[in-house]
Parts: sequence; C-alpha cells; structure tokens
Amino acid sequence: MGPVLVFGHKNPDNDSVCSAIGYAHLKNLTDPANVYVAARLGPLMPETAWTLERFGVAVPEQIEHVRTRVRDVMTTDVVSVGPHDTLYSVGRLMSERGVRALPVVSDGRVRGLIGLQTLAARYVEDQAVSGFQQRPVTVGQVVDTLGGRLLTGHRTDELAGSVVIGAMEPDTLLSFISKGDILIVGDRRRTQPMAIAAGIAAMVVTGGFEPGEDVIAAARARGCAVIVTDRDTYGAARLMNLSHAVSEFMDPDPLTVEPDMLLSEAAEELFTSPQREALVADPDGTLVGILTRTNVARAPRRPVILVDHNESAQSADGVEEASVVEIVDHHRIGDIETSQPITFLNLPVGATATIVAQRFRDLDVDPPASIAGVLLSAVLTDTVLLKSPTCTELDRDIAEWLAGEAGVDVGEFGVEMFRARTVGQVFSAERTVGADLKEYRVADSLVGIGQVETVDLDSILSHREELLAHMGELARLRGYGLLALMVTDVVREGSQLLVVGKVRLAQRAFDVEFDDGSAWFDGMLSRKKQVAARLIESAGR
Repeated sequence: MGPVLVFGHKNPDNDSVCSAIGYAHLKNLTDPANVYVAARLGPLMPETAWTLERFGVAVPEQIEHVRTRVRDVMTTDVVSVGPHDTLYSVGRLMSERGVRALPVVSDGRVRGLIGLQTLAARYVEDQAVSGFQQRPVTVGQVVDTLGGRLLTGHRTDELAGSVVIGAMEPDTLLSFISKGDILIVGDRRRTQPMAIAAGIAAMVVTGGFEPGEDVIAAARARGCAVIVTDRDTYGAARLMNLSHAVSEFMDPDPLTVEPDMLLSEAAEELFTSPQREALVADPDGTLVGILTRTNVARAPRRPVILVDHNESAQSADGVEEASVVEIVDHHRIGDIETSQPITFLNLPVGATATIVAQRFRDLDVDPPASIAGVLLSAVLTDTVLLKSPTCTELDRDIAEWLAGEAGVDVGEFGVEMFRARTVGQVFSAERTVGADLKEYRVADSLVGIGQVETVDLDSILSHREELLAHMGELARLRGYGLLALMVTDVVREGSQLLVVGKVRLAQRAFDVEFDDGSAWFDGMLSRKKQVAARLIESAGR
C-alpha cells in the first residue's frame, strides 16, 4: 500500500509542518516494519522555510489529496514479454505465473498486451495445422517452441510455407509438398531425403531421432533447416501454431493508466472495458505495474496519521476514503471517524510539537539536533514565545529540553525565528490573511479565523483597508459567515482583531464595538482559546 503519510492541516502553520516531520522521524525509528513520510497540505510559512533551512531538514512534499491512487494498489512484480517472443513461450510463462495476460514491452516501454484468450483461440482455431504463408516465422522461433535442436540452417532464416505432416508413403507425400514448405516427420529414412530434394525449407524430425549424416549433408547443401525435437509428431504439429511472434497477435492499444491516477477513475475505465487488466505506465510509456480487477476489489485504504488537527474540514481532500491510523493533536475533538480503535494523543497544551517531543521522551528516544530544533520552533510559534495563555508548564519544560538537544538558546532562537517571517517580503493581503487560516463551525455559520504574528504591528496595520477589502471578498467566495484576522504583536503581547461579515457575532463574543472593522485586545495571543472558543461559546447562549 505504500508509506504511511503524516501531515497536518490545510494552510499549514509551523506547528503543523514541524510536528509532521518530527512524528514521522520518531515512527520510523520505533516502527521499522513500516515507512512513515512527512507531508504538507499547502505552502510553507516563512518561519517554517527558515527553520528547515536553518537545521538542514528536507521540505516535506506537498500533497493534493489522500485518495487511493493506482500506484497504491497495483501489482509491481510484473513479468513481461518482448514483441519477438513466441506465443508458446508466453503461454508457458502465463502458466508458471498464474496470470491471464502479459504486457508486451520493448526498451522498457509498453507496446501491447497479450492475453490467455488470444493464445487459446490460436491453439484451437484450426483443425488442421496452419501454415506460415500469412505470418512468416523464423527457424529460431520454431526451435524454441518445440524445444528442439537445430542441426542445419540458421535461426534467423524465415519460414513462409505450409506445414505438412509426413504420415504417408513417400511418393504420395511428394504430391502434397511445395518448395519452401515445412515438413514434420518421424524416423522415416526414405521420406526425409526425398522431401529435401523436393525443396522444403525446413524439416522437423520428431521423437528425438536424428537423421543420418547423408540426410544432414543433403539438407545443408540445399539450405534446408533440420530441427530435431523429442516431441511426438502430433504434439509438434499442434505447437507449430504457437511459433508466431507475440507482436502479430497482441493488442497494440491496451488500456493504460498512469500510477498517480485516482483508483476510482481507473476502476471505472477498467470495469467498462472488455479487458480484465490495465497496464500502469509513466507518461513516457515506461511500464511500472499492472492493475487488475482483483487489485481494485481488494484495494486497502491509504494509511495516514493526522497531526495538529482532527477535523475533516481542515484535513486533506479524500481523508474520508483514507485509513486514519493515528492522531496527534492539541485541539478540540472534531469529526474524524475511524473503522477501528486507534492511537489518539490529545493533550491541552500549547503546541502539537510538545506532544510529539514528549513521545520522544516517553519512548526514551533522543532526537537529533535537527529534529529537536524543528520541534522547538513549532512550540515557540504556537505558544507565541511561551507567552500565549495556551502555554503550559509542559510546553516550557519541553522547550528547554529541545533547546538543549538542538544546542540553541530558547529566547534568542525564538526572536530570530519571528524576525525571519518578514525579512525581504513585500506585503500581500492575500498571504497575510490566508497563510494561517483555519475554519470552524459556529452554530449555523462557517467561520474563518486567520492569525499573523509579528514584531512590527504598525507595518501590517498600515494596510488595514487593503486587508479588510480582501477579507470581505474571501468571505464571499468561501461562504464565511464571519472572517476574522488576528494580527498578534508578540512584543506587546496582544492582538488587533480585524473582522468582516456577521460582525455582531464578534461583538457579542467580545463585548466590544468593531466600528472600523477592528479592535485591540491586550493579552490576546491564542486563536483556539481566546477567539474560536469565545465565538463558539457565545453562539450557544
């Protein structure tokens, strides 16, 4: 099924991305039977990019969804055949591998598909043995099909005549033979030289009987190939129909899908196709797997671990189709449902990274300096340098421990990281509002709450009208009843709260007037505890 993806919420903040990195690292150390890969659901925040570069940690891949893809369920151990292989060799391979079809590949790229039905039809289509007038074969193909030994002739010589079985008197047989034909004959001493003299192109001697030296010499002189096979005449005759090259009977236009295609879409194509399998190929045609109807029927859900969220609205698209195997979060319990009990680590602390770091300590695993630094940055951003009302003694304890493991000073590192947020950036209302935006259900309204933390409040509030205009448009497009933006000053330890939409919800929750669309709140640092919670509480009154 592939690796277990570990990711945070949409519009990922620093805690979301860094917790995913830290937890994936821990799981890979403590559960070597599986592979855990950190991912993200959106672009990096400036402080996250700075932190990862600062500690030399790779940026997690951004994913669009967690719906099951073709590559998650396809068969990768695929045996293939070449265009010049014989139908007989294909049939044997199908029997050995227990498959109904084989990809035809040349230079690694898909050329077609050959199925068991085609082989069966070829084997029984004629009561008589077919010749090679319409589809010539090579001497080598006949030798390989019959498991024979070539005594004279060349493997590359082409055979394009009729196939004649030498089961009659020599004089009678000559009336059935034309120049260029192929004769299948047993140990008939008189028939063999007469047939060679008549100009046959090849002679298949059955029963393992080798012709005499005089016959071999005559065949060599006339350019007649001589093949000896241990099979009896009947068996050799029936197998001759399977000497043809795969390329002449394969389906040159098989159903082909790409590995990252959604399984639901590929399954729809597969089940409406007469074919029972689809070849999986990269855009350049390179074969990477095969998708069967059995693969689709037995497809497991994609395993994922959610960090820093547990609500479907904040999670990856298709999370309802995935298998959530763990959740690590510090928010309220949301609506994620699972089919069986899972590990759900949920603590009322300031950052998910605090819980992740505590798991390192619980399991007696020392994080490398890089992972410790990444987790520390997440604790400091989510607790606003340990000043947020959501910050607990455990957050402070974990921060000091991580700083020691990373070899940095908590205060100096935190200030440096917050300053990195705006270095070299041109103001953008879209980025400011949307970079860390979360959605909540408040009564019958969808509410969006964004937050931007800064050490220079005035530089952001100088764009107040631009921010409010963009917020109004965003609320309209996404259907928010209320959209709020916390502009948090980490030095003054408070926030300017900007609101658009149903402003009365905010007025009732905070008992203030938002005459110009905003108001200052001392000590407001936590979106979860001081904004979202109050909006939800006031809606219930």
